Amino acid sequence: MNKNNKDLPQSISADKGNDAVCLNRRRFLSKTSRCAVAASAVVLGVGLFAQNSYAANKIGSQANVSLLKMARDIYPHDNLADKYYTQVLTPMIETAAKDDDALAILADGAKSLDQIAQQQFGMHYIDIKSEQERVVVLKQLESALFFQNIKGALMMGIYNNPELWPLFGYGGSAWEKGGYINRGYNDIDWI
Repeated sequence: MNKNNKDLPQSISADKGNDAVCLNRRRFLSKTSRCAVAASAVVLGVGLFAQNSYAANKIGSQANVSLLKMARDIYPHDNLADKYYTQVLTPMIETAAKDDDALAILADGAKSLDQIAQQQFGMHYIDIKSEQERVVVLKQLESALFFQNIKGALMMGIYNNPELWPLFGYGGSAWEKGGYINRGYNDIDWI
């Protein structure tokens, strides 16, 4: 029912006596298919940069995928989708697309990643199947600015994301609810 006595757009319908607004089927399918394509681009391993972006062209598509694999190796959570890692690193990526110094740090870091992998295992970082072997490569880059920037962004972005807290068993901040004495203290089972 249209209470405002205005014409309804074609994509909105009002049923008899029902004030709920809904999309027609064609528009719904159109919108969801666009979202599915965008989500699959992230999940299917195009890496962090859009393949045809300035930054991706500068560092190369293999380095692009290496950065995502590196992010997953630094904070490995098998139950987290790639989108959470890409969400965290997106600000770094956007900065790199505009700032040549930030881009150089990422590009040089990705090259170092592959150089060390080649020296240690004779293959590119992304081709190393064992997580333990990839960690050996990462340990050698641990003190580099490149590694520290990515590690810091991931730490804050993943563990400060309220959407992910239930996956880690964290109930969120307790001080607003009276502290842990009144909320969860007696639930500790590891003491």
